[in-house]
Amino acid sequence: MWKVTWKGLLAHKLRFVLTAVAVVLGVSFMSGTLVLTATINATFDDLYTSIYAGTDAQVRGIEPVNAQVGPGSTPRLPVSASVLAVVQGVDGVEVAEPEVDIPYVQVVDGAGDPVGGGAVPTFGQSWGDNSDLNAFRLVPGSAAPTADDEIVIDKGTADEGDIEVGDRVDVLSLLPPREYIVVGIAKFGSQDSTLGASVVQFTIPEAQRINGMATDQYSDIGVVADSGVSQEQVRDDIAAAIANPNVEVLTGTELIEENQDEVGGILDIFNKVLLVFAGVALFVSCFIIYNTFSIIVAQRTREMALLRAIGASTGQVQTSILLESVAVGVLASLVGFVGGVLLAAGLKALLDLTGFDIPAGDIVIPPIAFALSFAAGLIVTVLSAMIPARRAARVPPVAAMRDVAVEHRRGFGYRIAIGLFITVGGAALMLFALFGSPSNAIYYLGAGAVSVIVGVIVVGPVIAVPMSRIIGWPLPRVRGVVGELARENALRNPRRTSATAAALMVGVSLVGFITILAASTKASVADTLDEQLGSDFIVSGGSGFGSVPLSPAIAEEMAALPELGPVSPLRFAGGTIDGKGEFIVALNTETEDELFDLGVTEGTFASLDVDGVGVSTPYAEDHDLAIGDTIDIVFTGTGLTPVQIRALYEGNDVFGLAGNFVISIESFDAHFLPEQRLDFIILARLAPGATAEHGQAAIENVLEPYPTAKLQNNAEFRETQEDTIAAFVNLVYALLFLAVFIAIIGIANTLALSIYERTRELGLLRAVGTTRRQLKSMVRWEAVIIAVLGTLLGLVIGFFFGWSVVLALEEDGFSSFDPAPGQLAIIVIIAGIAGVLAAVFPARRAAKLDVLQAISTE
Repeated sequence: MWKVTWKGLLAHKLRFVLTAVAVVLGVSFMSGTLVLTATINATFDDLYTSIYAGTDAQVRGIEPVNAQVGPGSTPRLPVSASVLAVVQGVDGVEVAEPEVDIPYVQVVDGAGDPVGGGAVPTFGQSWGDNSDLNAFRLVPGSAAPTADDEIVIDKGTADEGDIEVGDRVDVLSLLPPREYIVVGIAKFGSQDSTLGASVVQFTIPEAQRINGMATDQYSDIGVVADSGVSQEQVRDDIAAAIANPNVEVLTGTELIEENQDEVGGILDIFNKVLLVFAGVALFVSCFIIYNTFSIIVAQRTREMALLRAIGASTGQVQTSILLESVAVGVLASLVGFVGGVLLAAGLKALLDLTGFDIPAGDIVIPPIAFALSFAAGLIVTVLSAMIPARRAARVPPVAAMRDVAVEHRRGFGYRIAIGLFITVGGAALMLFALFGSPSNAIYYLGAGAVSVIVGVIVVGPVIAVPMSRIIGWPLPRVRGVVGELARENALRNPRRTSATAAALMVGVSLVGFITILAASTKASVADTLDEQLGSDFIVSGGSGFGSVPLSPAIAEEMAALPELGPVSPLRFAGGTIDGKGEFIVALNTETEDELFDLGVTEGTFASLDVDGVGVSTPYAEDHDLAIGDTIDIVFTGTGLTPVQIRALYEGNDVFGLAGNFVISIESFDAHFLPEQRLDFIILARLAPGATAEHGQAAIENVLEPYPTAKLQNNAEFRETQEDTIAAFVNLVYALLFLAVFIAIIGIANTLALSIYERTRELGLLRAVGTTRRQLKSMVRWEAVIIAVLGTLLGLVIGFFFGWSVVLALEEDGFSSFDPAPGQLAIIVIIAGIAGVLAAVFPARRAAKLDVLQAISTE
């Protein structure tokens, strides 16, 4: 049987190569993701180890808010000069140097353009003279800042902005812009920047001024221990000397691990997202493998029967087919893994283009990457071949005496029952996840979605017959006999047709879901803007909503303009309520009713003083709260603070203005740290009698020193939000392209293999007068029927997914369901074109068949 297996592989090389392509692509995506993240992790592990090699301990304030909500990282409490004095006096401490971190700082180059921002942060910090504690290294010709108008910038920022030592540049922060002299350019360890971030370094007094900190406050203190003193000992001695619950001390090793974990956390999200799409690609590959082995088994019926007739057992025949699948799986997995290593380099270059600067380093190939990728490819291939292998083993020996393949026909009743059971069960799981609010909703949602797809696949052959008739109905009228033959070919084997279409169905269902969700999001955002906004102008940072913070000075200057009426900045931050991180929004509560309508149901926003808060109605109902009740909120600046509920409003929205808690700007200034006092969007309305032209000109004059600030009217702002959504959707489309591409390969593979199966039939068609062109047309139209069938099934599933998710998010602001009929119609058209392209190779092969040889084929 080993010889039989090997000769079977050699006899059908092309067929198995076409099958292996699908596995290679899926495995490449998976292994590329694993290799890339492992490479980045290893690079940064080494980088942080070398950077903090001289740091023995770090003293810093605790994070008062215990959950990450809102933009940016949660700030820590400052440490005082008195703590610094205590640390410097601890036995075993050789050096203790303070540092001040600034959450937002951005350089403006000589052309007036901001440097950095967007996908990566821009921040600032104080310069440290101790080389053991300062991770930055000055390049030749640079100097450290010694005056408050001097700065050091990272080399990546200098290169991007074409800035040199001695240049004067403007720097944006939470204060009005100020000009500084670049006295130094520095590298982060051996790298030009920190993950592509733009960093500006100041003297300690200037950093404190920008941050709004007192002169006796710092962000943290770096410590170098005396020779012979361990990191654990100096940490424990410092902690005992300080004895302050609001201050924590870490060893240098713990600091390294923390930074490594932060990078690892970012990469873990990236890794999981890409692995999901790789899993989809491998899932789609299953149908291609199943189809390929099914067709090959059908074509080799007499061969299998002869083996049975000469004494081969059912187990031996089944093992032979499975061994063929193992060989295909091993080869495809090995090639796919090698391709993934090459793909990792391409993904790294793609990340570099987004500004996520990855340090250079050798490619790291962890054993787990090879093991998972190889196992996934092999298991998918073997499992997909099991049913065809069992079918081959059941071929009776008497079939060897027949001239035709044995057809295993069974009724569709059992398929309908099982398919409907799985589909309905999956839909129930999805609805429970979306509306039942279980603690692990994402798992129910994923299991339900997969079950729906599997259920439709099971009942696919039943659906394929009527749908193929409907899809192919115009063909006989348009293409005559050729069209009739194409339709009948699609109908002759509904199991094969449905399995081929299922591969495309999976990819299209996800594309349709994303399309509908994106269209509904756009429609809901548009409705929210129309219903809630009463502003004439919107100022935001960068190209996206709140992508770059704005100095509060902008809103103050705008409020003083005679051309404008009410002006309100929006700020976002996190607080802790009942041990849970919550999103808190601050706005000008005196102008709330003029600039936007959040649907106040009780109380007024105007009554929100420093100790007042507005709460969304859903949150209030869930927690049994009412007007006048007091809730305790942990703020970063004032800690646990009781505030009184003064207003209730309708709730969340897509635009993100509300959240569950609203406070006044005055309350934000009183309860949050000074470094958090940054605006993310500013709304403004024209004064009575002022024209839009005059108002725009006045605002543009204010914004001139702030190149990151973007002025838009409501329509332009809406378009920006739609563009942001479209950019995300396009990224998802790009990731799903692999699955759809594999599905198209599956159609081509199935048709190519069916050409072998129908060699005699095609020869007879040619013999009775069918032209080569007509044969090509027949194969192409058959591919179109299969492609459109898979697309329509996918769109039905995607429609259900989109409708259920939008309906479940109604309370979160999804007010409109948009099925995007125009976009879905385009998807169907594209699928038809893809079907034509998939049939190019099979059609050419069919047309080139020698008539006499084809007729003589058994």
